[in-house]
Amino acid sequence: MWSLSDPAIGFWLPMALICLGTGFWLTDRKDPRKRLSVPILLISIVFIVVYGVETRGMDTAETALLAVLLHMLGPVALMAIGSLIATFSGPSPVGPLPRGLRPLGFMMAMGGLLWIGWMLISKPPDAIAHGIGETIWGSWVDVFLTILILVAALAGSFCVMMGEERHKEALTLAILTIAGGVMFNEIMQNGSEGLAAAGWHQIHWEEMMFLIGGLMGVTAGVFAFIALVYMAEKRAPDPDVIAPLSEEEKAVVDAVLRLNLELEEVE
Repeated sequence: MWSLSDPAIGFWLPMALICLGTGFWLTDRKDPRKRLSVPILLISIVFIVVYGVETRGMDTAETALLAVLLHMLGPVALMAIGSLIATFSGPSPVGPLPRGLRPLGFMMAMGGLLWIGWMLISKPPDAIAHGIGETIWGSWVDVFLTILILVAALAGSFCVMMGEERHKEALTLAILTIAGGVMFNEIMQNGSEGLAAAGWHQIHWEEMMFLIGGLMGVTAGVFAFIALVYMAEKRAPDPDVIAPLSEEEKAVVDAVLRLNLELEEVE
């Protein structure tokens, strides 16, 4: 008899359905499978919620992983959304957002990192305070801070190389790098609430291959995305032949050009 308390049904099946629903959501808007994305995602969330309620307090890998996912979802989402807002605010060729939102994006990214720092100095919940939960939580924080330091440092260097008018971005990334480094050094030197420095050392060295695998996975994912975009652009059909402008369209274009040229002369 299948039960939602079974990890294969209550945890791993919803995870697979979430990936499937996300793939459906990314399809063409005319694809009928796109309509299935929302119901699949809702069903997956219901399964995970029921699984979390039925397995509360159990020391299993899936329960601990779910607890870690829920605790890291807030700060990581805050940093990701803030980074996207900061990236696409102002002059941008891809869906530009209002320029005034850029400081908000920077504040959100900083807030996510401070949120994680607050977690490290506050008493951890039972799900991630002992047993397999402690190992998964420590591994997650270790990998997250390491990747944050590397990515922020690389992106900051790229901003400096891009030239002028990117000092704020480079400074923000430098602050993220330094803050992540300070947090990493703190937990390795003095430990965190509920986990001594020796515990962090043990997790760090035992999970080093997991850390290396995470970095390799991120790199492989970026290259796979670039390859996917390249293949999509290469296989895209040639654009249709566009009919010449009509007399009315020519008149509109002429009026717009004259208006803009007059405004430039006035300025």
